[in-house]
Amino acid sequence: MTLRRLDASDAEAFQRLRIEAFRLEPQAFRYAPEDEAAIGAAEAAARLERDFVLGVFAGRELSGAAGLTFFTGAKLRHKALLWGMYLRAADRGSGAADRLMAALLAHASGRAELVTLTVIDQNARAKRFYERWGFETYGVERGSVKLEDGAYLDEALMARRLA
Repeated sequence: MTLRRLDASDAEAFQRLRIEAFRLEPQAFRYAPEDEAAIGAAEAAARLERDFVLGVFAGRELSGAAGLTFFTGAKLRHKALLWGMYLRAADRGSGAADRLMAALLAHASGRAELVTLTVIDQNARAKRFYERWGFETYGVERGSVKLEDGAYLDEALMARRLA
């Protein structure tokens, strides 16, 4: 498994991975496959150039990814948002998620004082992972996500101080 920053040339593979994640894990994400599919190629490439997005590769195939968005503005530039963390099931438990998180936090260190994220509150495995990395829940948004069947999911708001 190797890690590297994704760029515009990875946009198609990145979108395929995200659509897969949203399709296979509908209760783990706030987005649906059609949401990602609606994003144009130019916008997807621009997102990879603007944000810091790391990919995990099994050989030459993109197997996982996560991104950081750094806020701007005088009152918000001390914060970063961690988003879109996904690793294919076959690669879970391999240490790749830890390598990905370590690299993201290392990149954020010195640029941000606080890293925030949201995670589906019912996703106990993901919450334990984030807690192991020092993230703490500071709130829960009830009914944040509405599924096709009408069921609602809550989102936990989590943060970790870097400075």
